[in-house]
Amino acid sequence: MNKTKLSIACLLTLSVLTGCSKSSKSSDEQIVIVTEDKSVAVSGKAIDGYIVGGTVFLDINGNGIADASEPQKITEEGGDYLFDVPEKDAACLAYSAIIVDVPVGAIDEGSEEEGVARHEVTDPYQIVLQPTFEPITEADFTNGLVRNISPLTTVIWQAIEQNYPREIEEKHCDYLKEHNEAVTELKTEIEDTLRGLVSYYNLSAEQMYADFIADKDSDAFHIAQDIVKGLKAAYKLKTELRAEYPEGEVRVFVSRDQEKDEYFNVEDGWYRDVVVFHDTGYFSEDVKLVSDEQLNEVDYVLTHLDRTDKAWNDQALNGELSVRKDVYRDPNGEYRCSNIERIEFKENDIRYELSNSFGSLTFDTFEECVNDSLDDPYERSFRISYDIDSTYYFGVFFFREAQSRFTELAEWVDVENKTDLDSSEMIDVLKLMPYRWDDEVSIDTSLWRKRKDQGNVQLDVENGTDWTRATTQSDGTTVYECSADGENWTSCEG
Repeated sequence: MNKTKLSIACLLTLSVLTGCSKSSKSSDEQIVIVTEDKSVAVSGKAIDGYIVGGTVFLDINGNGIADASEPQKITEEGGDYLFDVPEKDAACLAYSAIIVDVPVGAIDEGSEEEGVARHEVTDPYQIVLQPTFEPITEADFTNGLVRNISPLTTVIWQAIEQNYPREIEEKHCDYLKEHNEAVTELKTEIEDTLRGLVSYYNLSAEQMYADFIADKDSDAFHIAQDIVKGLKAAYKLKTELRAEYPEGEVRVFVSRDQEKDEYFNVEDGWYRDVVVFHDTGYFSEDVKLVSDEQLNEVDYVLTHLDRTDKAWNDQALNGELSVRKDVYRDPNGEYRCSNIERIEFKENDIRYELSNSFGSLTFDTFEECVNDSLDDPYERSFRISYDIDSTYYFGVFFFREAQSRFTELAEWVDVENKTDLDSSEMIDVLKLMPYRWDDEVSIDTSLWRKRKDQGNVQLDVENGTDWTRATTQSDGTTVYECSADGENWTSCEG
């Protein structure tokens, strides 16, 4: 037993264990009542119908899995849950999503008012509540927090992850606590996404976060039931892909999409978007699904991108070669396939990239759309990026046949087997570009862009006459301003 502290358990057994008292032989012992660390009680409901037997957890590391070290609890009758988040993890309630794993065998209590009977879950899925990014206060330790989780809250976070993809480590609570710029971007994305979903579903923001069963909100209930169809289909494929790519990052989204309906002339379609990052690159695929009753069956592919990365040439300069093969479906049903080759080196913390874009071939079907050509680019670009005093910069310059620089580095096309190319040749050419923020661009290009990203302000300029300034406010919102000269600014909306 510690000479200076005795546990509170010792006090509780004082009448039996006399050695716990101050009169024991160890007269130098001092009794100190050690109280438990304070914690935040988080309670709420898991709602589809109310879910019984789901595992609700605080996803501190952002991997979407209920790890043993993360606060968690099984949901009970009425979808109720209550778990305590210890003080050491309490700050993560602001930065981490709360997720409910709904397994096969869980109970969905349904809704008597809506004619949906209590039933057993036969297809697993997850529902999610996005981070609030609101700091935890002393009052939260006293009063606790209430967090309801439903398909409606899930679709908000799903849209964020789809439109604002991040590396897995950037989803960790510890990362977000240290990167305010990422938090402000996410807060802005959440606000923008919520506005779009409110308009799309014709529900208020309050309805999106409410207990629609207790409120007897029929519209919200049926929208939630529709969303769950997509969540189940996405979860099934995500589980399969995680098994295939155990070390990869897998994202799967299944939903309706009004913009795609309009572009592809589809009536009330369902779509699936898949992205998998693995150790040699990534692939993404967007498809139209057959129907809401056949969400595991593909009707046709809309886009398919497949990029392969490999170490190449001078490894002292982190040489890398990437080739991306793209396939796109046009509204008329034809498919276009094209390729992009990118060569990259890093010298003295400056990144130099040469990209070759190749023309597309057109085919009647996705299966036929194969284009292996890397020998005749229609566009080339030189991109240089770097950091100075926590400010990120890049300059990128595009050239086509009309520009003389299009033929520079002529041998640097289809380079995979050109092992004798000298990295310094490419770097020396790119160094001559006017890539610094204040450099005047007088070279002939088809297009050029520059960016300066400093703190809460991001400046972009295109061709010297099209300026955009994005300023992130203290409340997380972003103000967008436009200019023709970089000096006189007006609202981009005006």
